[in-house]
Amino acid sequence: MKLNRKLLTRVFAVVLCLVFVLAGCGNETQPTSSETPSSTTPSSTEPSQSATPAAALDPVTLTFYCVGDSQDMSGIEKGVNEYLKDTLNITLEYECFGWGDTYTPKINPMLAAGDPIDIVFTSNWAANFRSNATAGYFTVLNDYIKKYPGVEQVLGSDFLNATQIDGKNYAVPTNKEKAHNWGFLLKKDLVAKYNIDLNSIKSLQDLEPYFDRVLAEEPGMTPLLSVQMDGPWHLLDWNTFSDDDVPGALYPDNRDTKVINQFLAPESVALYKQQREYYKKGYLHPDAATQDNFSAEMSTGKYFAFVAPMKPGKAVEMTQQTGVEWEEIFITPIVMSNREADGAMLAIPVGSKNPERAFMFIEKLYTDAKLKNLMNFGVEGVHYKWSDDKNYIIPIEESGYKTSGGWRFGDNFKDYLTVGEALDKAQQWEKYNASATPLLNLGFVFDATNVASEVAACKDVVQTYYKQLFTGSVDVDPTLARMEADFKAAGVDTLLQEIQTQFDAWLASKK
Repeated sequence: MKLNRKLLTRVFAVVLCLVFVLAGCGNETQPTSSETPSSTTPSSTEPSQSATPAAALDPVTLTFYCVGDSQDMSGIEKGVNEYLKDTLNITLEYECFGWGDTYTPKINPMLAAGDPIDIVFTSNWAANFRSNATAGYFTVLNDYIKKYPGVEQVLGSDFLNATQIDGKNYAVPTNKEKAHNWGFLLKKDLVAKYNIDLNSIKSLQDLEPYFDRVLAEEPGMTPLLSVQMDGPWHLLDWNTFSDDDVPGALYPDNRDTKVINQFLAPESVALYKQQREYYKKGYLHPDAATQDNFSAEMSTGKYFAFVAPMKPGKAVEMTQQTGVEWEEIFITPIVMSNREADGAMLAIPVGSKNPERAFMFIEKLYTDAKLKNLMNFGVEGVHYKWSDDKNYIIPIEESGYKTSGGWRFGDNFKDYLTVGEALDKAQQWEKYNASATPLLNLGFVFDATNVASEVAACKDVVQTYYKQLFTGSVDVDPTLARMEADFKAAGVDTLLQEIQTQFDAWLASKK
């Protein structure tokens, strides 16, 4: 389909605006020479000069629930409370719940019950942001954003407001990469052992000879990790309009504006059949359909390869997170979509007894490098130490703590570098963001009000079938026939038409 020239002009304008934002225009404050990861040493971690004296604030306790590796956070709590006693005057109760299906089932019931939680991690894949926001479980943050401008100064208004619902901010996104693509992480020791030329790997099929070698030569090793939606499915990179388990998407190459059911698309069917063959060959774990903790499986060291969202330095990040050394390969094109903004966010539940103080704490995660790194890496001298040249931090293994990733909250550009990361990491991220192709629905927000029952019913269909199809655990054709019939009964055609109607109207308004 040929796109209207005015629409293309509009899309190009969005790109230019976002590139300028990355370069520091408008309201966004990009890292200065003393804020970039390559120079974020103890000398650049002074608290904000505008901090409110603790004497003016009553002491409060803030409960913060985040996704991440479940471990003892008491050391971090103690460090945060000591550091903030003269500014925010809080007692932090911080807990990370596990990845996969662990976090969401714990958080959602608490949100629905109105439990007195002050801060929660939310996203398009965990404790679903849009579902919980539209259900009324999150506090509207617009007034706090105006009163405490540090978040907007770091993010820029465009990125901050990309997740607004009817003009309201219900959460704030992490300042991190603003584009995405997908690729492979391969176990580093096996890359060396098999003398793999990483530049020669262009597709999943290119890895098949090495999968065979793993099966033949590495007892106890599984060639390919696939857990729930974290697997080869991501290589299709469907440009979705809603949650990942809701039908309705565009092709990621901007070929046209037709909304389709991505779960029944020819490319998806081909992938299901490929994964079925992989399952039969033993490339996938025999229990893949019932495994639910992707991070835990990665950390076992018993998998050769997995599909991951990529960015500069991804292999180093995942090596640190899992304790297993990885090599990275970029596969899909770099694109800019709506999912970047709501891929990692912090919200304040309506049950919070201290929402303003909670937002003050959130703001400091964007403006105060010492707090940001304390929450991410722990206490200096207890959980990590500095390299001799002061460029990197080195985790202290016996501390019992490991980071789950700075991308989960605050300003990622303030994170300390770890051994192996490039000194120009921040500049690489800026280049990565600027190279992205904007997708056609960038900035469009689907309103599911008129098809709420269809969305829920179609979600149920996806949840019923996807684990088996994505992991090759069932014969494809009969399973696909049942899924297609169930989609029909769930009202998928009505859902797709509603998305199409809203999207067409939005496109027309941009001409």
